[in-house]
Amino acid sequence: MITIYTIQPLIISIIYLFIGFFAFSKNTRSLINRTFLFECISVSVWLLGYFVVYSRSKPEDAIFWCKFAYVGVIFIPVCFYHFTIAFLGIIKKKFTILVYLVGFIFVILTITTDQIVSGFYEFYWGYQTKVGFLHNIFLLGYGFLYLYCLGMLYSGFKKNKFIASIEYNKIKYIFIAYIIASIGSIDFLPNYGFEFYPFGSIFVLAGLATISYAIVRFRIMNVNIALTRAGIFAFVYAVVLGIPFGLGGLVKEPLSRATSSWWLLPVFLMALLASLGPFIYMKLQKRIESRLRAEEFKSQEALRRLSHNMLRFANLNNLLKLIVHQLVKILKLKFAAIYLFDAKRDKYILKNYWRPMQPLDSTFEPTREFSKDSALIKDLYMRRLPIVTEEIRLFAPKGVSPHVKELINSLSHLKANSVIPSFLRNDLIGFVILSNKRTNAAFTQEDLNLLMVLSNEVGLAVENAQFHQKEKMVLVEKSRREALADMAPGASHQFNNRLVAISSSAELLLMKLEGLKMDQVNDEKVKAVLKDAKSTLELIDKEVYKGKEITSAILKRAKAKVDFQKVNVRNLIENAYRLVLISHSRSGIGGFKEPKFKLKFLNDIPVIFGSEALLQDCFYNLIDNAFDAICDALKEKAGVMTQGEVIVNLKREGNILAVQVKDNGTGLTKESQKKLFTPYFTTKATSNKGSGLGLYVIRDFIEMHGGSIRCESEYGKGATFIIKLPIEKRKKKRGE
Repeated sequence: MITIYTIQPLIISIIYLFIGFFAFSKNTRSLINRTFLFECISVSVWLLGYFVVYSRSKPEDAIFWCKFAYVGVIFIPVCFYHFTIAFLGIIKKKFTILVYLVGFIFVILTITTDQIVSGFYEFYWGYQTKVGFLHNIFLLGYGFLYLYCLGMLYSGFKKNKFIASIEYNKIKYIFIAYIIASIGSIDFLPNYGFEFYPFGSIFVLAGLATISYAIVRFRIMNVNIALTRAGIFAFVYAVVLGIPFGLGGLVKEPLSRATSSWWLLPVFLMALLASLGPFIYMKLQKRIESRLRAEEFKSQEALRRLSHNMLRFANLNNLLKLIVHQLVKILKLKFAAIYLFDAKRDKYILKNYWRPMQPLDSTFEPTREFSKDSALIKDLYMRRLPIVTEEIRLFAPKGVSPHVKELINSLSHLKANSVIPSFLRNDLIGFVILSNKRTNAAFTQEDLNLLMVLSNEVGLAVENAQFHQKEKMVLVEKSRREALADMAPGASHQFNNRLVAISSSAELLLMKLEGLKMDQVNDEKVKAVLKDAKSTLELIDKEVYKGKEITSAILKRAKAKVDFQKVNVRNLIENAYRLVLISHSRSGIGGFKEPKFKLKFLNDIPVIFGSEALLQDCFYNLIDNAFDAICDALKEKAGVMTQGEVIVNLKREGNILAVQVKDNGTGLTKESQKKLFTPYFTTKATSNKGSGLGLYVIRDFIEMHGGSIRCESEYGKGATFIIKLPIEKRKKKRGE
């Protein structure tokens, strides 16, 4: 018959099974989770057995179920030992086998003899186990094994106190949880004839709930909070269940004489206290936790203030410095680092990093950059939530994938506790690396939630600072251009006047030397001097020509104005090609065949808005450079390469117009590609042509249109210049 006394062990037995299988489902391959499940099953067998014992009315049934319950009791310390060594990563195969063997021996003795379970007592709540002589030996072994396990756990968290905060807190959870659970040992006292209701299973439930909490989510809350909640839970429900049971024992005899429904009074009291229990629990929890978490609340409030104040910073460097300094200060971290995406390098670059004095090995330096293909970046995009290093290690299966291995290695190298991503319009603009806390306290779930809110604010603040920085640069560039535009014409005019004078004088002397008949000069020394003078004057004339090119490029760049209008890019390229042909028709191409020119495009090439003069100048220079590279290649590969080829490919890529100018000329070395857009760098020095400002000016003109230019080349196999221009719709004016 089910009574108020049988309800408690039945409910707690079901809870044990649920907790055990829930923890097991989180990682079925883990030995820790398996042994924890076995322990929960042992406890459930113990309580289920007593549920049936308390419900029996026949003595012969009670003795059978008492022995059944003791099978669970015997294996509780055995499974606790196995769980402890699995959790600590200790290998003791022989001793483990011995512990299980002794456990099975005691089970056999329980079933076959009356030396462990010798009979039963009949108390007011029902039948209760009566133990024999061998039970004392079992109890000594139980106590020894329990204390041995607690000693191993204590050594474990002392060892990890200054090494890994996560490990330290995990072991601390388990150790103190089992201290709470050990109070449940008072349930052995009724077996020795002490008549009080065995409610120690409530403390075992509180301890086991804390353990399962630690196994599934070690970082959910501060260990002190978890243990406080467990203690409040045990206290409240010990009162809720203990008072009705105690009252029932006191009033049973006098009330049963008056009425057979004497049990209604304790049942009514249990119902009343059970309804009040949650309110009492929540009130006590709120009051006690507010005191325990006062420091934590201060930190979270400081994080909120930081989140609100970030948008006030217009300087990006100052903003990033503020973020890492404040995170280290507020959360008491060993260090913090922040990475931002660099579009030009297509990588995430370390922008700021700070640590207090001597928190880490002085030789430690964080990784300077991460590519978009790295495991860390891929994982952040996939999760869109914080990455916690210990969670990755905990839930990673034994046969981890290369991706998880690379991720764990990256996190270990960074000495990262957590990585907080910052997304803006579905793009990962950056992330923050957080170390362990200097106090070795774990990050709570509230911390991580608040840090994710903070990371979103970081994204907005960074975008705001970058916008201000870009606007400032635009103003500075505009001012510089205006100053250059004002100064350049006068400076160029004065410089060109000097160059003209030098060039005219050199050409006049050359004409006189060319008119001189060298065969009529008898003195060999004079003849040699005249030859040297002629070659020197030719060199001066060529260098003067280069000087004119440089002043022309500077003047062109200074006067450049981006007056946007509708531009047909195809027509610009064709016009540029014709101008190149005219230019090379005067100088020739060394007697080789004229390069083939191919213009490839789709039918839907759009009309863009840009400066016709500047864009045509860009295309002219690129095609002219291609002709020069082909001429050099024809000279080097005479007899092998008979004709060059220039291919211009136009295609649309969404809102971008891509222009590829490809040639089969000499190509560029890797070293030359690095310096390609640097002012005054040229690969045409040997051909006495080129100022080194052409590509520099081209890039400037392209960037004025909001575009980009890059080069792909392999030496000896030609080069491809790729220009990307935005296709922007012109805003309509009123009345249009």
